[in-house]
Amino acid sequence: MYENMRLCYFTSDESFPFYINYGEHTEDLKMHGHEDFYELVVVLEGKAMHCTGNDRYPISKGDVFVIGKDICHGYEDPDGLKICNIMFRPDTFIFADHDIKQLPGFHALFLLEPHFSQENGLGSRMKLPPDAFAEISAIIAGAVKEYNGKTPGSKTMITACFLRIAVILSRLYGNENKRREIEGISLAAAYMESHSSEEIPMEQLAELSHYSQRHFIRLFSEIYGVAPHRYLTDIRIRRAASLLRDTHLDITDVSLKCGFSDPNYFSRIFRKYYGTSPLKFRKNEFANENVR
Repeated sequence: MYENMRLCYFTSDESFPFYINYGEHTEDLKMHGHEDFYELVVVLEGKAMHCTGNDRYPISKGDVFVIGKDICHGYEDPDGLKICNIMFRPDTFIFADHDIKQLPGFHALFLLEPHFSQENGLGSRMKLPPDAFAEISAIIAGAVKEYNGKTPGSKTMITACFLRIAVILSRLYGNENKRREIEGISLAAAYMESHSSEEIPMEQLAELSHYSQRHFIRLFSEIYGVAPHRYLTDIRIRRAASLLRDTHLDITDVSLKCGFSDPNYFSRIFRKYYGTSPLKFRKNEFANENVR
């Protein structure tokens, strides 16, 4: 039975569920799991065998992979192995409404790979080209310095460093030699993020995924926890709330910009999410802003 680790073993700051450090391994690291966090691993030097469940495969300088929750892994036969461990809660750092979600590589690396690794092992990972490896290594060094320094502004700097790394990796990530599910679902999810203001037939998303419509809906729902049409509505409503909060566009223009052709329907859906009308939501947000 392996140990299931929690993020609180590494940091006690509940307001900032994040931990970064360098790890040098001269002995095997026993198999363990992650109960409530993801881990982004960048191999900086050396090599080892990475063990996940019943799988065992080599890793070396420049390899990058993400370990999700409930995945058992460890290292064997390390030879000068130095890695950077970045541990984080995904709902805080990568599930926010960032435009990084418009990149298929984001969905593939940070969401789909960890999901499928629970059943199929983590046999795939990306290898950084030399220029990207140098860039990411420098960003990591800055993030580690900020994390250990704990000066005012450090959390903002660390978050910026992490998101920068995530964008670089997501742009680099290719679907070549990846599981069919990862390639297809990542393309469909990124398309919804990029084209949420447009009419998107379910047939079009299924075609992007290379699956039948029924199979696509089932697979997407299993991974993301909601059906594709609900995922698209979530995107539209979040963006509508942002426009109501940050612009002076009228309600009709907001609804049209967010993919709702009928403002009355938009208002009904918005109320289901926020418990109030778009107009009252805007008034409350402006009132709160004036108080702050």
